[in-house]
Amino acid sequence: MTDNFGSFVKGALVGALVGAVAGVLLAPKAGEETRKDLHRLAKQWAEKAADMYEDAMDMVYEKALALKTVGKRLDEKKYLEMVKEVVDELKNDGKVAGEVATRLTSQLKRDWNKVKKAWAGEVA
Repeated sequence: MTDNFGSFVKGALVGALVGAVAGVLLAPKAGEETRKDLHRLAKQWAEKAADMYEDAMDMVYEKALALKTVGKRLDEKKYLEMVKEVVDELKNDGKVAGEVATRLTSQLKRDWNKVKKAWAGEVA
């Protein structure tokens, strides 16, 4: 995982974990059991955030390949438009909301150089 992706995962987890952690901590359980519940919960949310990021990147790549198929070039402006379309689609489907959508957008925008390199390899 890249440092940027790690930041995305941390940010995506904050909102969801705050409520879940409060519920686990306030439940009448032994300390060891509570720690296990928190660890399990954090792992589940990290996996969910990673899956969401991968799904979004797959959608962006599909759109980029569609451009290639019709002979169009991928530049940063077009890439950013595709990122917005993908995140809007995920929001409309109810898969992401609020802060998670903002962080996902930021992460995908930072990935432009990675996509540009992959695109250059595909086009060459």
